[in-house]
This record gives sequence, C-alpha cells and structure tokens, in this order.
Amino acid sequence: MADRNPRLGETVQRAGLGAGLAIGMGVGVALGVALDNMGAGVALGVGVGAAVIAGFAVAGARLRAADEARGAGDADPGEERDPDR
Repeated sequence: MADRNPRLGETVQRAGLGAGLAIGMGVGVALGVALDNMGAGVALGVGVGAAVIAGFAVAGARLRAADEARGAGDADPGEERDPDR
C-alpha cells in the first residue's frame, strides 16, 4: 500500500503541493491588496505557487531516484556479489 508507507520522495511531492498552493495564494492575496488589483495579485500568486510546486517535484524526483539507486543493491566494496541475484 503506497498510501500507508510512502517513500520520502513521494512525501516531499505531496507536501510540496500543499505548500505551493498555500504560499501561492498567500502571496497572491498580499500582492492583490498591495497593488489594489486582486485579479493581478492572484494571477502572480498562482505563478509563485506553481514554481514552489515544481521545486518540490524536482526535489522529490531526485530523492526517489537516489532511493532507488540505493535499493538497487550496491554491494559493499569488500563483498562479492552473488551472480544469481
């Protein structure tokens, strides 16, 4: 069950989605009030939120790739690999 025991990369991506939405809307509302144009502020906030989500997605993909590389079975340097594995 992937939902019950997610890998670190999946967790980072899920957290990034929520963080990106929250940060983007917060920035959007703040810019909307500051610019006295809520539409433009929210549009800019959506862009900021998308950038945050993309950053977390890249970080999650890198963590997942590193986890898979570690799980690929890099043997200890002094240990011989079993050819049957």
